[in-house]
Amino acid sequence: MPDDIGKYLLIAFITVFGLLAWRAWHIKQGSPQWPYVEGEMLQSRAFARNETGDQRGTPTHEWLTEVRYRYTVNGVDYVGKRLRAFGLNHFTQESAMQELAPFQAGQRVRVYYDPAKPESSVLIPG
Repeated sequence: MPDDIGKYLLIAFITVFGLLAWRAWHIKQGSPQWPYVEGEMLQSRAFARNETGDQRGTPTHEWLTEVRYRYTVNGVDYVGKRLRAFGLNHFTQESAMQELAPFQAGQRVRVYYDPAKPESSVLIPG
């Protein structure tokens, strides 16, 4: 019986991972044709992968980016958190900051959104 639980957990993990990967691929493929609206950047930051969790305090060789922006489609307000379909890992803080340079808090930006699901958006299509 314990072996069966492990198999089911593995199948569930693979299924969830597959669905997330499929969604990101769908966004990557579709976003270049999506319409866009003007939005406003709320937050933009680069952080070391080891800022949180059990890796805290260890030397880092990987930097990630995080953004938050607001936009309105057909009178409905949304907050987006996706810079692009697939996030990039940067090997230096400078590289991460360079990617974020056009997306500083308070700036007006183009927000590309899925017309079928306007809550799904990116700042960099493709």
